[in-house]
Amino acid sequence: MLWAEIRFQAEPTLLEDGRPLGLFVSAKGSSEAFLNGVPIGTNGRPGPNHSSEEPGDMDAVFFVPEGTLRPGENRLVLRLSSMNGGITLNSPIHNIALAPYRDPRQPGPATWFALITLGLFVAGFVFFGVRSLRGYDREDSALIAAFSLAAALQLAAEVARDVMPYPYPLHDLRLSLILTFAIGLGLSFAAYVLLRLFRAYPRRRLLALAALFAVMLTIGVFQPGFDLKTIFVLIAALLGTGIAGALAYFRQSNRGALWLAVASAALAAAIYWLGGFFLDTILYLMVAVCLLWLFFKQARGGNLTEGPVADDSAPKRIELTSNGKVEFVNAADIVRFSGAGDYVEVLLSSGRSALYNASLAALERELSDGFIRVHRSHIVNAAFVRSLTRESAGTGNLEMSDGSTVPVSRRNMASVRDALTKA
Repeated sequence: MLWAEIRFQAEPTLLEDGRPLGLFVSAKGSSEAFLNGVPIGTNGRPGPNHSSEEPGDMDAVFFVPEGTLRPGENRLVLRLSSMNGGITLNSPIHNIALAPYRDPRQPGPATWFALITLGLFVAGFVFFGVRSLRGYDREDSALIAAFSLAAALQLAAEVARDVMPYPYPLHDLRLSLILTFAIGLGLSFAAYVLLRLFRAYPRRRLLALAALFAVMLTIGVFQPGFDLKTIFVLIAALLGTGIAGALAYFRQSNRGALWLAVASAALAAAIYWLGGFFLDTILYLMVAVCLLWLFFKQARGGNLTEGPVADDSAPKRIELTSNGKVEFVNAADIVRFSGAGDYVEVLLSSGRSALYNASLAALERELSDGFIRVHRSHIVNAAFVRSLTRESAGTGNLEMSDGSTVPVSRRNMASVRDALTKA
């Protein structure tokens, strides 16, 4: 428990405004205030020990009676105690200020915007969670759902202080929850990136996530300051994904992974530089943009999986047009598709070929499981692949069961290899 005295000159605008004044105290403790010898209120009941103290709210406002604030020098005396908190904070007093009286928890535009963003996160959790349960991109959707849920819970813990009063001992729980959900956010993001880059190596992905989790726990235990704990936890997740991107680039010649590594490093530096502003504002905006992009991708019939393998629910029969004649061919009888100007050439297992009156991109969304986009001009049926040869330049060639050879682009090499491993 302590007594604090503040001597200050009253701002003329406070005296001339004519509106009721309030003394705002945001602190992890109970408080009692006296202005120029006049008691103006208590928040809880300060006391010298655990049993005698009545915990106050984390954010409180005391009404300042008219005439109590004087021109010239004023004397504010506060009695403060914090006997019921479990965690010692570096900055337990956040704010002491005189201002026009209002509810300290009155939601402003920023709060309403945060609640709208929270709704988007909940929608992401529900949408991708249902997709995972129904078997659509099961693992990818499950990780996006976990990512959305962690973001929603972290934002809810952040916004809780603006919309509801709570006694100051619960502030420790709130800070601990924010850190816990940040760890969940970072881990789910890293798990999704690792899945996209190294789908064929589940054991290695689990080991990498376990190592990242150990680093995050170490940060949570030994790093002082909850804002810094949360900042460094997110930085650790980004550095981990950056390292994964660099490995994917050097081992698989994946240019997208290189951009991921550069972007992760740049974002980690931005988080360190922006600090609390990033945590309070930019983080949730970035998560919201990512979810909106994923929603947009799904609305256009996109696929979340790393490889170009289509949805199990897609039709098993393909409509083909050749010389004005429409045929319906079983997908299992198709060896490969090749771009042919404005059409797609289809090679069947019987050796016959026909033309399809659409683009490869449109066709790719209609194909059943087992078809792989290996090149911008070629899609193959994995069931008819005999072997994959990788060239020194990072490109490759597929030998098909009919003896033909299909090129594999360097960009698609990693996903093609992973898809063939699981086929």
